[in-house]
Amino acid sequence: MQNHRYHILSTRELPADLLLAATEQGMDIEIRSFIQVTPIVSDTLKERIQPLLREHVHVVFTSANAVHAAADYMGGSYPAEWQVYCLDGATRHAVERRLHTDQRFITTDTHAKTLAAQIMAKGNVPAVVFFCGNKRRGELPDLLRQHGIPVEEIVVYDTTEAPVAVEKTYDGIFFFSPSAVSSFFSVNKLPPDTVCFAIGQTTAGALEPLTNNRIIVSTGTSAQQMVQTAIFYFNNN
Repeated sequence: MQNHRYHILSTRELPADLLLAATEQGMDIEIRSFIQVTPIVSDTLKERIQPLLREHVHVVFTSANAVHAAADYMGGSYPAEWQVYCLDGATRHAVERRLHTDQRFITTDTHAKTLAAQIMAKGNVPAVVFFCGNKRRGELPDLLRQHGIPVEEIVVYDTTEAPVAVEKTYDGIFFFSPSAVSSFFSVNKLPPDTVCFAIGQTTAGALEPLTNNRIIVSTGTSAQQMVQTAIFYFNNN
C-alpha cells in the first residue's frame, strides 16, 4: 500500500482520527452521506418510553441511532432493570454510554438473526421491546414472532435516502447499512474494479442483488474495523 494511494468513498461520517490513520496507511477516504437520520419527537413516544424505565423489560437495539433517539426521551434517568440485546460495535457502545447499562445485562451479536437466536435460547423472554427506525429490517422481529415471542416495535427515528451521483472512480466504497446501499445504487453504477466493503452480513446481503463487484465483509462492526479490513485487503491484493 505504501507505493500506491487508494481512494475510498465512505457513505457515512467517520472520526477525524480514523481518517488521519487511514491517510498514514496510504488510504484517502472521502465522506458523502447517502441517508439522513432524523429522531422522531412526539409526546406519544415520551409517554410510552418513560414508564418503561421503571420496568423489568427485555429491550432490543440493532442500531446506534435507535439508542440515541430513545435515550433522548429519558430525561437524565436510566433504565436500571433492562435486559438489553443489541448488535456489537457502535450499537453496544451507544448502549453503554447513553443508557449506562451494566455489561452483565447486555447480550450482543454481530447479526440480527443470530441475536434473535440468542434471545430465543434464553427460554425466559416473555416479550421484547424493539426500538428501531422506520426502515428497520424484518429478520429479528419476524423470527421472534414466529417462535412465539411478542415484539412491540417503537419507531424512534426516520431514515430518508439522500442519493448523490458520484462522478469519481474509487478503489473501494464503505457501506454501513442497507439503506445506504439502496440510496447509492438508486443513482450510481460501479466500475468493475471497485471493491464494496460491507459492515456486516445484512449490508452485504443488500449489496448482492445490486452489483457483481467484489464484496468484502468487515471483520467487525465498528468503523475502525471497517478501515482495518480495507487496509488488510489492499495490502494483500
